[in-house]
Amino acid sequence: MATGGLDDGAIADLIQQRQTAQQQRDFITADDIRDQLAAVGVTVVDQPDGAVRWHRQ
Repeated sequence: MATGGLDDGAIADLIQQRQTAQQQRDFITADDIRDQLAAVGVTVVDQPDGAVRWHRQ
């Protein structure tokens, strides 16, 4: 299923890029990626254990 032209693989790639940016303390990039995903209807939820879950709105 695609959301805003993004399939599950593309969403997973963006989430991985966001996690890498966070690890590098590049929070501006991480926030930009979260905002890009939100713009196409994907909600990203950071878990306390460091995992990231996402779902379509």
